[in-house]
Order: sequence, then C-alpha cells, then structure tokens
Amino acid sequence: MVTQQLQDFARQSVYDALSALFLQPEAKGAYENYVEAMRAAAGLAAELGTNAAPFEAVLDAPAPEPLELEREYARLFLGTCEGTVPLAESAWLHRDEIPLSQLECRKAYADAGLETAGILGVPEDHLGLQLGFLTVLILKNDPAAATAFFEAHAAKWLPAFAVAVRARSDARLYALAAGVLEGVIEIEAALAQKA
Repeated sequence: MVTQQLQDFARQSVYDALSALFLQPEAKGAYENYVEAMRAAAGLAAELGTNAAPFEAVLDAPAPEPLELEREYARLFLGTCEGTVPLAESAWLHRDEIPLSQLECRKAYADAGLETAGILGVPEDHLGLQLGFLTVLILKNDPAAATAFFEAHAAKWLPAFAVAVRARSDARLYALAAGVLEGVIEIEAALAQKA
C-alpha cells in the first residue's frame, strides 16, 4: 500500500509536469520532467487499481525532436482558427457568459495566498494554471483541497478537452497527454472515492 506521502508526491509531480507542458512547453527540461512524472503516475495508478496505460504510453513513446513539442503546442492551442483547442475552462463551460470560472479560480488562488492577475498573460482558468495550483495545494499539504478544486474545475471540462485534442490528426505528443489527463481523472476519482 502506498503511503500518503508517496501518493502526494506522485500527484504533485504529475500536476507540476503537466502544468509546464500546457503553459511553457519550451521551458528547459519540460518534456523530460513530464516523462519522469509519468513513472510516478503509472505507479500510483497501479496502486489505486486504475488504468496505468496512458502513463506507460508516454514512457514508451520516442522523445520528440527539438522544437517538436513547441510546434505541436502552437498548432493545437494558439490562434483562433477553426480546430484550435482552447486551454481555458471558460471556453468549454461558459462560452456565452461572464467567465465565471476565471473569477472562481482567481478567488481560490487568492484564498491560498497566490496572486495571479496578469501573470504569464493567460486567464486564471487556463489548464496550466489550474494544474499548477493543484501542485501548490499538495505542496501545502492540503490534498483534500486539491481534490475539491479538481472536482470543481478540471474534472468538468477535461474529458471534452481530451477528446478535442485527440480529434486533431496533427496531435502526437499532446494526444498522449490527453490520455494522461484522462488517467489523472481516473486517479482523482479513485482518491475521492477513498476519502
């Protein structure tokens, strides 16, 4: 049986690596950290009895060529043309409303002592920021708050996001990441059920 400390380490590693992958794929070591985090995720999935295959698929995949990750990121997520996959919760859940998810995320971040206004030039409900915030909550030794935040935000839109990413024929690295996100959803559901 995995200890709470190892479980939290695995979650923190995965969220931190995914945050970088969806915020700054060009950062030095982003892909390498992501691959290392998949080892921890596969172990946690196996321990919880959830599907480890999405994490193992990343481990088995050939490493990208230099700039390949950045180029794929730009093709999939940047721009406004048809087929661009939005990286913000509000684009998935609040298309015709005031971006309530941005306000909710901003409040959650502020309640945890974090200031995000204008940081990185992305909305507060951006996938990378949400995943980064989950990392912070776990590092603050508050895995229950991480689970609650995940259920209130990421769990509501990540399934549709993952389907949209995999629907893009030019997605290779991020198609695997979409599977990882689905694996994370399974892990979080198993953890919530255990609580």
